[in-house]
Amino acid sequence: MLTIFNRKELIVVLSQKQFFGIREALDTAGIAYHVNMRGASRDRDGTFGLQQDALDTYTIYVHRDDYERARAAIQPALRE
Repeated sequence: MLTIFNRKELIVVLSQKQFFGIREALDTAGIAYHVNMRGASRDRDGTFGLQQDALDTYTIYVHRDDYERARAAIQPALRE
């Protein structure tokens, strides 16, 4: 079970495409993960004209015991 007390930050990515690749790699490897997504709101943050994809951040956490295995599993997704 993945909780706030036993998880470790694996990576922070800005690209939605990269996020989906990492998520698929973790699913394939059978590694549980948790995602925190933060995005800027266009109406409050004055982001008119900026690419929405560049405004989102995805923080991916895994269980501390799975950290090294997760790092190895996401390497191919990071190269794309």
